[in-house]
Amino acid sequence: MKVEEKYVEPSSKLMSDYINSQSGLQRYFSYDPQIESFEKRLKSLKYHSVDRSRLAGIVRDYMKPEKLSEAAQQNLADFEAGAPVVITGQQAGILTGPLYTVHKAISVIILAKQATEQLQTPVVPVFWIAGEDHDLAEVSHLYREVNGRIDKLNIPYAEYGKKSASTANLNKLKTASFLEEFFRSLPETEHSKEIQELTYGLLEEAQSFTDFFVALLHYFFQEEGLLYIDAADKAFRQYESPYFVKMIEHTVDIAKTVTETEKSLIEDGYNAVIGAEETAANLFITIKGERLLLEREGHEFVANNGSIRFTKQQLLDIADKTPELLSNNVVTRPLMQEMVFPVLAFVGGPGEIAYWAALKGAFELFDMELPVIMPRLSLTLVNRQTQSLLKKYDLDFSAVVNDRQVSSKRNQLMETIREQEAEILIKNVELELEKAYEQINQELSSISKGLTPIVEKNLQFHVKQLKFLKNKLQDEVILQNSIEFGHYDAIENELLPNGGFQERIYNPFTFMNQYGTGLVTELLALPLSYDKNHKIIYF
Repeated sequence: MKVEEKYVEPSSKLMSDYINSQSGLQRYFSYDPQIESFEKRLKSLKYHSVDRSRLAGIVRDYMKPEKLSEAAQQNLADFEAGAPVVITGQQAGILTGPLYTVHKAISVIILAKQATEQLQTPVVPVFWIAGEDHDLAEVSHLYREVNGRIDKLNIPYAEYGKKSASTANLNKLKTASFLEEFFRSLPETEHSKEIQELTYGLLEEAQSFTDFFVALLHYFFQEEGLLYIDAADKAFRQYESPYFVKMIEHTVDIAKTVTETEKSLIEDGYNAVIGAEETAANLFITIKGERLLLEREGHEFVANNGSIRFTKQQLLDIADKTPELLSNNVVTRPLMQEMVFPVLAFVGGPGEIAYWAALKGAFELFDMELPVIMPRLSLTLVNRQTQSLLKKYDLDFSAVVNDRQVSSKRNQLMETIREQEAEILIKNVELELEKAYEQINQELSSISKGLTPIVEKNLQFHVKQLKFLKNKLQDEVILQNSIEFGHYDAIENELLPNGGFQERIYNPFTFMNQYGTGLVTELLALPLSYDKNHKIIYF
């Protein structure tokens, strides 16, 4: 494998300004997104209150002691002894979800190692699993390539209602059928049987979406010592009880400061991605197995369009006695994460960092500062076939992704092979028709105005048929040059599927089918620099 690095301009202004350290945006954050910020952040963590022994025990129990690798045991011991953490998180996606989930885990592992070396003190990587999330539509689909196009394959999820990823019992029969259809769409390789056996074996042992996700996370990263915890774990929720109390006590102030910050971001030319409102409670509550969003209505907390109501004291009692019924949203999850863990750095994607831009004031309500917020590493994997096609058409990664040259080449080819004479003939017929129908309309409308709509409808019928003929002509021309068009599609499907990064579309198994179950281990062994450049991995 070979690694190449290229800068790719982010799609959002906020992300571009953030990674390029634009001073106007920096006031929304506590630290620059640089490893050099770690030393200062580490000093501030000396005052972080955390019951390390209890928290380590919760993580250890969740990860199951019998499955802990030596590296994980060492990281737990380092945490108990005072080590800070580099943390990231994600929903429990099927087959881990898009590649960027694995890239996040790789990022915290690499960043923790670099921070350990720089600070000369252990730093531990942690993955926060958002198992409380009930938006199962977000986690129950995969993308695949079918006949040269990117196809979204959905697993049925309506039967789970508003249950969370950690409480919804997987319908294993439907899930297995869904995975079988996905694997059938992949080419048969020497690795196909192995990855399918791995998948079905782990599925058989799983009870929920989160169980399945955790099993794969453990498989990929156990030897790296990655620690992980499900936000919906009951023991973990009980540990969070006093922090829920704090959030409820400050719910009005949290909503107010986030709303005001988003208005400020808009004034500075950025988007308000949270859409914060001052009536938001920024918490969820689980009622009869369904996770419902809480809002404030006067002095009450309401859910389910007001049919469920709590006084502040009632909600405080829930936080104190049954905190497992409560869960965070995008505003309070970062707050909870900071209250629970001594976070040296948080690793996030573009969307998450946009959320964090609105949260500095909320952190300050609790005498906290934002950790160092580092963009996750962004990777693209390029197979040998795509490399050959890039060479054949005198392209490289930057030309495809930054300059979008494949579209230009496709258009140039189309212009070269177009049957222009036939297209002109069809166009002339259309113009003559319109001219003739204008005369017909004048003649018939003099007899009856009611005939005009019929004339117009008749004209549109013939125009539609001519367009159909033109499209069929173009289809035939493309078919005769299908190999070259197919090559362009193959390049974009690999490097720029659906117009975006590969890591946002495909899941790891798409590439494990090509390169084997050791793919993640091989990626971790690469010399990846932690900077703002995109990493292109050539196999």
